[in-house]
Amino acid sequence: MRVLFGICSWGLGHAVRDLPLIKKMLQAGHSVTVAGKGRSLQLVKDELKDKCSYYEIPDYTPVYSEKNFSVVKFVARLPAYLNEIAKEYERIKQLVNSNGYDRIISDSRFGVCHPEIPSFFIFHQLRFIPPVRIKVFERATEGFNYLFRKRFCKFLVPDWEENGLSGDLSHNLHYFKKGMIEYLGPLCDLKKRDLPEDIDYFISISGPEPQRTILERKIMDQIFALKGKVVVALGKPEERIEKTYHNIKVFSYLNRERQEEMMNRSRLVITRPGYTTIMELAVLGKKALLIPTPGQTEQVYLASYHSKKGNFYSVSQEKLNLARDVEEAKRYPGIRVRFIPGKAEQKFMEIVFGK
Repeated sequence: MRVLFGICSWGLGHAVRDLPLIKKMLQAGHSVTVAGKGRSLQLVKDELKDKCSYYEIPDYTPVYSEKNFSVVKFVARLPAYLNEIAKEYERIKQLVNSNGYDRIISDSRFGVCHPEIPSFFIFHQLRFIPPVRIKVFERATEGFNYLFRKRFCKFLVPDWEENGLSGDLSHNLHYFKKGMIEYLGPLCDLKKRDLPEDIDYFISISGPEPQRTILERKIMDQIFALKGKVVVALGKPEERIEKTYHNIKVFSYLNRERQEEMMNRSRLVITRPGYTTIMELAVLGKKALLIPTPGQTEQVYLASYHSKKGNFYSVSQEKLNLARDVEEAKRYPGIRVRFIPGKAEQKFMEIVFGK
């Protein structure tokens, strides 16, 4: 079948978690067109090259800035957000009418669908959770997502239905009833490998600008206080730079194979708590220091959720003190789960293609 796959470009996490699904479809003989933008699209191009075709399409304007999140700002942004979704929907209809597709998959892009083609929505944030929890607001945001249910055959959640990694982002829901969503299980293309843990700290910097650059500057200002071997990945696939400073090696970007190697070799991972990263840490059984992106409610919630569960230590970007915080992070065990490789991808294939 011909498949159109839309990927959100807010950080690299969406592209990373979609790679195993795209690879599975290619292995099954389907042709895939990836629609995206910026670093996310570049990552997929670097990993899959000419195995897919590619279409650049504008994404929604990120709400992340140097300011902290506010409900008022979120609500004020909503009309513009809906307008961007409407424009995206029209672009996708034109693309479908020109090229023809048999299936459409969308990772967090509400306008990537078509009324005449089976469309599926990959999403782990069925409700938004602000730093200070407001039940009315949370229920309203779940209701907003629920309004789009008729555009898609299913909402596919990359998490377990029980004892999930995403907490209340995609569990204990009010509007979404059983049967409207399918829990695939975690999506991760990294594998646990039997390698010596000879890297003391692996620092992975990613996410939307300007916060990615702000964190990079803050870490590089403090990094020389860390003792031991340090590897840094800057999350910039458009560049190919390697630099070495004494015990520190900095890569502008690591492909998935090198990322897998570095995470397996590390004793402690320092990273944003994006949901894809949480899945990777769980699969690899790694300890981590989590630094949520300011204003990104999902990361703030996930950092708090896993801190309260005793899995990881987290610190705000503003209060980050690397030398102090890594010692505290080492006291937390990480997530210990039994992960079956390929199970989520197989369930995805059965739902989307019936086999």
